[in-house]
Amino acid sequence: MREDNVDEPRAAVVLVGQNPTPALLASLTLPVDHLFLVCSDGTVPVARRVAEAVERLREKRLVRVLSVGPDPHDPEAVTTLLDRVREALAGRPWHLDYTGGTKVMSVVAALHHERSLSSRAHRLRHYLDPHSDPPGRLGVDLATLAAIHGAHWEQRRDPAPVRRYLAGGEVALRETYPRLPDGELNGVIAEGRVLAHLRRLTGGRPDTEVLGARRVADPYRSGGSIADFDALLRHRHRVLCVEVKSRAEDVIARAGWTIAKSRRVFGGATQVLFVYTGPVVDDLRERITAYNPALSARNVHVWHADAFLERVTSFDALCGAFLPALDSGRGTVPATPVPLDPAPGPSDHPGPEQGPLLVTPLGGSRLGALTALHAHRPSRALVLPSKQSLRANVREAAARTLYAVENPGLPTADADTLRAEGYRDRVRLAADPVNGFDPDAVAATVGEWIVRERDGERSVVVDFTTGTKAMSLGLTKAALNGGACATYQLARDRSVVCLRHGRHRLCGRAGPDWSLVLSGYEPLASDLTEVVEGPALDEVEVELLDLVARGLSKAASGPCRVWWDPSLADGSAFLTARERPSLVLAFDDRAVGLAAPAWRRRRTPDGPRREVSPGGWAQSVFAATTHLSVRCDVAGTLLALTRPGRDVTRAGELVDWIAESTSEGVGDQGIRFGDPTRPLVVEVDPSVPPALLETDVGLL
Repeated sequence: MREDNVDEPRAAVVLVGQNPTPALLASLTLPVDHLFLVCSDGTVPVARRVAEAVERLREKRLVRVLSVGPDPHDPEAVTTLLDRVREALAGRPWHLDYTGGTKVMSVVAALHHERSLSSRAHRLRHYLDPHSDPPGRLGVDLATLAAIHGAHWEQRRDPAPVRRYLAGGEVALRETYPRLPDGELNGVIAEGRVLAHLRRLTGGRPDTEVLGARRVADPYRSGGSIADFDALLRHRHRVLCVEVKSRAEDVIARAGWTIAKSRRVFGGATQVLFVYTGPVVDDLRERITAYNPALSARNVHVWHADAFLERVTSFDALCGAFLPALDSGRGTVPATPVPLDPAPGPSDHPGPEQGPLLVTPLGGSRLGALTALHAHRPSRALVLPSKQSLRANVREAAARTLYAVENPGLPTADADTLRAEGYRDRVRLAADPVNGFDPDAVAATVGEWIVRERDGERSVVVDFTTGTKAMSLGLTKAALNGGACATYQLARDRSVVCLRHGRHRLCGRAGPDWSLVLSGYEPLASDLTEVVEGPALDEVEVELLDLVARGLSKAASGPCRVWWDPSLADGSAFLTARERPSLVLAFDDRAVGLAAPAWRRRRTPDGPRREVSPGGWAQSVFAATTHLSVRCDVAGTLLALTRPGRDVTRAGELVDWIAESTSEGVGDQGIRFGDPTRPLVVEVDPSVPPALLETDVGLL
């Protein structure tokens, strides 16, 4: 029981973004009586779903949903709202979980929290990184985790045949359902065996549950279902989705879609287990990875039924195999946190013509670091990698981007030119990567660089656009303590938010080194039909890709460079091409990916062509969307192309459902930037090309 101490926080502010799971975990485990769920207008529905779950699971906890307004990148709006919260608390201390929300929301909230509480802030500020497991009792169930993601069961009980098998075995099942076809009967028996085994292993375990088959209610079609699962296992907030198949090739075909629907319903802390009952296939795991490299053994597990039942014989073995233990706690708190002690900064935001010193992190997408060089055009820059980022060729690409900014119209510089004209010397890559989940370690490293490099003549800018939110907080603390400007790039409207000086429009358009950003892609000087032939033509709709690429390139008032996925010309790698954008069109600092998965496809180079379900098509679109967003973040958007005459409406519904977006009708939306996880499905009739092809992307 908590002691009744007036200094013990009784309230918490929890930021809520598109992913509701971190907000729910914080809301359930922080030891408080009052919760303020802070979101933007766009995520109010998500915050309300979290609030409903918390109020049901913690009856004595009072929850309020507060919005910062329509712009989640407005520092003043965030500060104003938190000032209201602080006044309502009458100066009493409060917890802050800044895992959710936009990066600007997180950084501004964390700074406000530290200014308000000073030395106590670091102990009461929380960030749930992907490797942490929140302490304390959760008390959630699978239905709750689904509900906060906007998903609900179509029915709450295990299917009647499965219940009959569990109660009386195979004989009872056959007697009750004598007309059930052998294939369905064997499927029920296989599902029942696996379900019974999971329940034996987990029986009596706290914060653990196992459900049989469940269908997710279809938000588009009343009475229908949009996804189904054969069995579900939850331990705390981690979920194992189990699919039972009778044929190995069904595992290969369903793996991608199963991952997509599982994470859509339960969030990122989800694993998938396939159990199959047919003949043993020794290289099935390798076949799945060959089908889609993203379906690694880390998130897709494949076991034969006999091996699963014989070898996974305890709860510890079950968790060790499929739900490995996570670190306990809310992230590491350094022994010597860096205090926030702001120093006076420049009276005006330094423009690119002043050649400031720049620090920019290297995140999952390397584009943010490159566009920071365009935004600030520094005289010297430090690129700060984390232990999680990719460093290869970054320095040269950064130097080449800087050269292009300052020498418009000249040919791309080679390595000798960059070295001779001093561009490589102007860009440094930190020798040692930092821990991206430790803000104080980042603050210390960047603070030392600012002190060492400051020359008294040039202002310092720290750009926190990329990297984790914890990393962004450390960068911002170092900037404010060092009298520097802390900035965030808004790709959607080509502006920069400075926490000291407000929002500023960017000067011109960046020309980043796309060869670094689009790793694995190559420039294409002709139509795709001239370089792709053979069975690869069955994987993607090459004609549609060429048609749309020509149209958008012709409509562009500025330069457009086309990049292609060369695996399309590989004798075996082409089988995975539908999981990536086949073409990427680069318009200055914007990227439009084009994906056109075929509705009939092969699973082996010489295998037969088979129909693709709407779910399979939607999964390929989602995989291509993820592939592009990892590289281009908010500067990229994906167009999913399909011909008329197929079940385009249903495929579009599934794409919208996975991406958690609201469809405005296939082909009726325009090309947009700012939300890279939401693709646009475009119906293309080659005889009557859509008006969308007349879009001048260079003006967006």
